[in-house]
Amino acid sequence: MGAGRAGTAVAAALAAVGHPVVAVVTRSEEGRARAAARFPAARTGPVASVAARLRAADVLLVAVPDDAIATVTAELVAVGAVRAGQLLAHLSGRHGLGVLRTGGGSRAALAAIHPIMTLPGGEPGPRVFEGVPFGITADPAAADRARSLATAVGGVPLTVADDSRDLYHAALVLGGNFLTSLAVAARDALTAAGVTDPAVALGPLLRASLDNALAAGWPAATGPVRRGDVGTVRAHLEALTAVDPAVAEVYRALARFTARELAGAGLLPPAGRSGLDAALAGPTGSTRDPA
Repeated sequence: MGAGRAGTAVAAALAAVGHPVVAVVTRSEEGRARAAARFPAARTGPVASVAARLRAADVLLVAVPDDAIATVTAELVAVGAVRAGQLLAHLSGRHGLGVLRTGGGSRAALAAIHPIMTLPGGEPGPRVFEGVPFGITADPAAADRARSLATAVGGVPLTVADDSRDLYHAALVLGGNFLTSLAVAARDALTAAGVTDPAVALGPLLRASLDNALAAGWPAATGPVRRGDVGTVRAHLEALTAVDPAVAEVYRALARFTARELAGAGLLPPAGRSGLDAALAGPTGSTRDPA
């Protein structure tokens, strides 16, 4: 269900290891053309036109935007495509099994199988998921099959509790999507500073910072907040505000958070925290944690 980037990549990877794609549900002509080119043996079209093939399939993979999963599941149920013995799964990071139950899919074994990666543009190769973790939530009847699909494409299955999916996904967005936001903001600031190739300057720093943070946590922190360099922090805020006040506010918020965490870990002395609090006072709110 769905011929977008994620669904197509997962389906192609599964097809490459012996799980043929028999039908692709897509409403748009563009989606049908893309699916037909990628999976020539599959039937493509609206759900009703491929219902018989869907019902015969062992796995139904719902690869649509989060807010459409329940509706699409209900459409599958309405045309008789969902049956006992099938695995009905979606690729969403946020949702667990409830969204499939809401759509009426409980007669099948249910799973959420979420590849934790950013897919490249174009058509990724069949081994694009090699070594990629998959966040899996499944009912008991689906757990083994869901994990086997992840391992079949070279992935590493990770169990996520059904009631923890929102927090799980928020953490991934914080560390993945917003890392992109920070990297682009830093690149643009370097460009404004006259650096001709900001990627060359940022690349090694970003990679080393990420590796060190994952390995050591807060003790890996470096820079003016860790050192309590109040004058440097003030100068940074002034320079960023002149270029983009919104980026300056991101810097301010992250510096506050960093100072709080470093102080809590005993890595920033009280005098350093006090000076930073004063420097970081501004539009984003209080500098101190609530009492």
